[in-house]
Amino acid sequence: MANLPRRKCKVCNEWFMPAFDNIRWCCPEHGTIYALDLRAKEKVKAEAKRIKAQHEEEKSYRQRLTERRKEVKPLRHWVQMTQRAVNDYRRELLLSQGHGCISCGTMTAPVWHAGHYRTTAAAPQLRFKAENIWVQCPACNVHKSGNIEAYRAALVELIGEESVQALESNNETHRYTREELDRIRAEARANLRAIKEECAA
Repeated sequence: MANLPRRKCKVCNEWFMPAFDNIRWCCPEHGTIYALDLRAKEKVKAEAKRIKAQHEEEKSYRQRLTERRKEVKPLRHWVQMTQRAVNDYRRELLLSQGHGCISCGTMTAPVWHAGHYRTTAAAPQLRFKAENIWVQCPACNVHKSGNIEAYRAALVELIGEESVQALESNNETHRYTREELDRIRAEARANLRAIKEECAA
């Protein structure tokens, strides 16, 4: 049998001549220490694997729970979430383009509202339509109930009489689906991010 090359003991780090190829220690005592050390490391690895598996199982459970919660929420919840996203995007877009209040023309306001020409109650089918949503100051949108006469006059200048009449005569009924709302909301959020990134650049 050919002589095996020298090795360093895994315990004391001293050089030794192994009798067999699978020996990694210089003496039986160090062999026992090495075996116990390996067992401890295997236990640590097994525990780490168990913890990781447990975390992944908990994550999967939370995801399933989130999906179930989404399924039981009424459609009205998703309509409101989508309206908020669309309003945020529309408001940011118009302000970045230099628009002020469509009704009174003011360029300063403590907060800006996304005011609907035709309200979401009167024309829910137009609630996400861009031509129906413009920036308004709180005074016009809240205290003057939209200041509609001034709103209409400014809207005619912006999109034309024909388009305003099309908004006014649109009485179609439309029931939004969850999938449709998810798509509209995702698109509005993506557009809002793009505007903010452009303004920050």
